[in-house]
Amino acid sequence: MWRVLLYINTTTVACFLASVTALAWAAARTTCTNARQVGFTARVLLALWVVLVAAATLAPTQAFGTSGHTIWWMPGGGLWSPGSMLLPAERAMIVRLQIANAAMFVPVGALSAFVCRRAPGVLRTTAWSATASTLIEVLQYAMAAGRVVDIDDILLNTTGALTGSAIATTCLTAAAHHTRPTRTHRAPRTGSQ
Repeated sequence: MWRVLLYINTTTVACFLASVTALAWAAARTTCTNARQVGFTARVLLALWVVLVAAATLAPTQAFGTSGHTIWWMPGGGLWSPGSMLLPAERAMIVRLQIANAAMFVPVGALSAFVCRRAPGVLRTTAWSATASTLIEVLQYAMAAGRVVDIDDILLNTTGALTGSAIATTCLTAAAHHTRPTRTHRAPRTGSQ
């Protein structure tokens, strides 16, 4: 699973965000004509994605209860501090990991916008994502199975969901505006009846 990090670079991130935007635009255009089907599909995909995220983030790296509880509460702690003894390749890998943490929740935000179209999507999605990410970190702490509890994970997951929600909400708004019928002004009738 960690080998995915080796492929994260500017090009792959741009392609990922472009793909999410294209899919959100297609779903938004379809929502204008078939909202029920898009909502159902978004619910199914969101459920599958949440299961995938849970599997990726809660898989133990050691036997349960065998490792200590490591908590990193300082955002970017150790990564950018002046006394950091990281080699450039190590620093680059950690940055890739942080990008992956944000990207992992972009689909959550985008799909949530299609599931909850009536509620204020961006704020609700941000709050839900922060709660879900915090729950993941609490479970990692409770498992004590080689996972590190990190505030960066919560912040980056929430940022990713916010990004996905903003993309989908923008696409939904643009699609609704694009398909809205325009009024034509007719000349007043003149003459006899």
